[in-house]
Amino acid sequence: MPKAINTEFYGDDMRWFVATVIDSSPPHGLEGRIKVRIHGIHSPKTYDIPQRDLPWAQVMNPSDTYGTSGLGTNCQILPGALVFGIFLDGASSQLPLVMGSLPE
Repeated sequence: MPKAINTEFYGDDMRWFVATVIDSSPPHGLEGRIKVRIHGIHSPKTYDIPQRDLPWAQVMNPSDTYGTSGLGTNCQILPGALVFGIFLDGASSQLPLVMGSLPE
């Protein structure tokens, strides 16, 4: 009997978010990511959720980049920017993916 598809990673429980970029200088190994404070999930008060505890979100690249082996464009989203994205792990909401920035 075939194994059932895990819907948590399949998109059936998609959850979107709006966030403010806090840091765009990721440590080695997390290149291309930005640190985000997600509205409605992370308190805006740094004593509730310190910056060090916020997630490093992956950033979707345009389709005209290589997308492999470190080739292509680097993320140009700066701290203070408002971004839109989805969680890759649905309701667990631990794997944010930024799809683009929003005008303020």
